[in-house]
Amino acid sequence: MATTTTKYLSMKFIASSDGSTKIIRLADPKDGLTDSEVQNLMNAAVSAHLLYTSKGSLCDTVDSANVIDRNNNELFNLVQ
Repeated sequence: MATTTTKYLSMKFIASSDGSTKIIRLADPKDGLTDSEVQNLMNAAVSAHLLYTSKGSLCDTVDSANVIDRNNNELFNLVQ
């Protein structure tokens, strides 16, 4: 039985034109990452008009960011 842990940074942006959203997840964020570092990155992406939703709408608003830790406990794996 194996246990794996994954960690990622999830950043959510909004297109104010229609309310649609875009979430970007980056694997293995550095330890000690600060909210200001993430906000600066997100604001830079919005200012540079880099992000569009799946509807094609420009993301122009920073919504939220989370560092997520996920544990996966494998119960069994019959085919390896």
